[in-house]
Amino acid sequence: MPGELLIIGCGNSLRGDDGVGMEVVRALWAQREGIPDLRHAGFMWSQQLLPELALDLSRSSLAIFVDAASDGGRPGSVAVQVLRPSGPGQARGPSALPSGCWQELGPTDLLALSAGLYGTAPLALLVTVSIASTDFGLRLSPLVEASVPVAATAVRLAVTAWYPHREAPGAQPEPGLAPAEGLCHA
Repeated sequence: MPGELLIIGCGNSLRGDDGVGMEVVRALWAQREGIPDLRHAGFMWSQQLLPELALDLSRSSLAIFVDAASDGGRPGSVAVQVLRPSGPGQARGPSALPSGCWQELGPTDLLALSAGLYGTAPLALLVTVSIASTDFGLRLSPLVEASVPVAATAVRLAVTAWYPHREAPGAQPEPGLAPAEGLCHA
């Protein structure tokens, strides 16, 4: 069962660079005993975000999604952004998806689903790594593979920035103190 910190790696490890999110989370999981803030974190790996994750999100105070980005950026570049749940007026909310079709479900949709179904959604961050290729293959391209420790460091810095702002269970940083804003663009 996830704890107050939930780290989710997304991507298909059979599609080359698309598996980078899972590799970053695996690296963090392997380091968890040596990093106090990660010792009790929940770690998840998923090829696709599923609506069932909304329950896990509702039980967390901070969620960090790690995923590949086909954004045209330099392969291996890392970005961190604060996420807000998608609202009813935004096109990609759960109610805008065809019945039974969750293939385009994104992190903000999951946050909205968590808030809608369970009355709460955690503070959430998205750490992305720009990728070069999603061709079939089990290996990351060299630039993307080299970015795995950089992205893992971005997650650790975000967690460290978040923890000092906790005052009570479920407490979140004030809006002006969002831990990831401007944190990392490597």
